[in-house]
Amino acid sequence: MLAMCAHIEFGASREREAIVLRRPNSVIINKSWKLLTDTAEITIPRNVRDFDKQKVRDVFRPGDPVTISLGYNGILYKEFTGFISRVSADIPITIWCEDAMWKLKQQPVNISKPSTTLKALMDDVVSGYTIDAAEYEIGPVRYPNFTVATVLDDLKKRFNFYSYMRGETLVVGKIYADDTNVEPVNLHLEKDVYANNLEYRNADDVRIKVKAVSTLNNGKKLSVEVGEDGGETRQLTYFGITAEADLKKFAQADYDKYKVDRYKGGITTFGTPAIEHGWKVNLTSDLYPERSGLYYTDSIRVSFGPSNRYARTATLGDIAQ
Repeated sequence: MLAMCAHIEFGASREREAIVLRRPNSVIINKSWKLLTDTAEITIPRNVRDFDKQKVRDVFRPGDPVTISLGYNGILYKEFTGFISRVSADIPITIWCEDAMWKLKQQPVNISKPSTTLKALMDDVVSGYTIDAAEYEIGPVRYPNFTVATVLDDLKKRFNFYSYMRGETLVVGKIYADDTNVEPVNLHLEKDVYANNLEYRNADDVRIKVKAVSTLNNGKKLSVEVGEDGGETRQLTYFGITAEADLKKFAQADYDKYKVDRYKGGITTFGTPAIEHGWKVNLTSDLYPERSGLYYTDSIRVSFGPSNRYARTATLGDIAQ
C-alpha cells in the first residue's frame, strides 16, 4: 500500500530557523511553459505547534524560500522551489508561493540598444540565474524603468517568446528544447490513468490557422497566414526570412504538422511517475491501440491532500516527432 508523504521546508530567514511541515492540509502546484511564473498554494493545519503562539506574518513573510517535496512511502520528489509571495490572515493558514520568477519581478531594468539578440539582452538584464535563451536577432530595444519580468512579458507580446524558470535557469524563447533528452514517460490509458478529459480528433476535423511572423534584422516584420478560419490559431515566430514565399513554405510545413489525428485534453495520474511540462508522454491503449502516440506536455497541475490523494494532471501539447 502506498502511504503519502510530504516534506515542505521554509528556509531559515531573519531570526527564525527553518520550518519543516510534513502534514499539510493541502498543496496545489501549477507549472507550465505558458506561465511566466509557476505557483504553489499550501494550506496548513490549525494545530501546527511550531508557530501557534506567534503571529503568522512574523513567521512567514514574502521572499522567504520554500521547497516542496511530495511522494509515497518516504520516497520524495522535489515538486517546487521558490519563494513566499503572500500569506492569508485567516485560519487555516494559506501560503501562496512563486518560483524564482518572483525575484526577477524585483530586478530593475533600464536599457536601450539600437540592435541586439535575445541572448545578449538576457545577459544584460538578468543577474543571479543561468540563462538558456535562443539566439535570435530582435532589432532595437528600449526598456526604461522596467523589471526583468515586464521585459519578458513584452517579449512574449512582441515576438511570441515564452519564458519560464526551470530550477535556477531562466529559459527564454524555447518551449520544449531544454528537455528533449528526458526519456518519455510511458502511460497506459486503461492502467495508469484514472481520469481524463481527452477528445480524439481526426485530421479532417481539425480546423487550425497558422499565423507566421518573420522578424527581420532591422526589427520590421513580415507575416503570412495558412489554414482555416473558425478553429484554433497558432501564431509562430520566425527570424530572418525576408521572402513571403519562403515564409509561407515554413508556415505550411507547421500547418501540416498540426493537422494530424491526435488527442486533445488532459490526463490525471497518481503522483508517480513524475511528469514535468516539456517532457514527452507515450500514451498507449488496449481499447484503442491505433490512437497510441507520443505527446509533449504543456502544463502540470499537482494536488496533494484533501481527498487523501496525490495526483498529477498533465495537459497534452503537440505530438512529439
